[in-house]
Amino acid sequence: MRGLLITLDSLFALSVFVFVMILLAGQAYTARTPGNVYLKQLTLDALTVLEKTGRVDAALLNDTDAMQDVIEATPDSACIRVTLINASGNAVAAAARADCTDNLGLDLQVASMPVMHRGSEYILRAESWFRKEPD
Repeated sequence: MRGLLITLDSLFALSVFVFVMILLAGQAYTARTPGNVYLKQLTLDALTVLEKTGRVDAALLNDTDAMQDVIEATPDSACIRVTLINASGNAVAAAARADCTDNLGLDLQVASMPVMHRGSEYILRAESWFRKEPD
């Protein structure tokens, strides 16, 4: 009698294990594409890196390659355009990802932050969007 109970117990445990494995195997994996929250955070991070590393100051001293390096280091799926605007509203410096197409009809994320350089106020503005997939 005791052997029968052990056998039934092990068969029950095995059937529960097989059932759970079938359930797990039936779950289809779908790759999650990054959303707008990811893009917004990427944009804000790029602005912070530009400011904290002194690349904004370098851009104001006519070294736009400093801003371009940060933009090119962002993930390939995202496109970013950064513009540095003075108090008059004129663009002083700009940089954009080289291999990005136009953003017409795409969801844009826009972020800006104020920066100071030698007592003058500037606005660092970034637009970002996901790259269009080729048709």
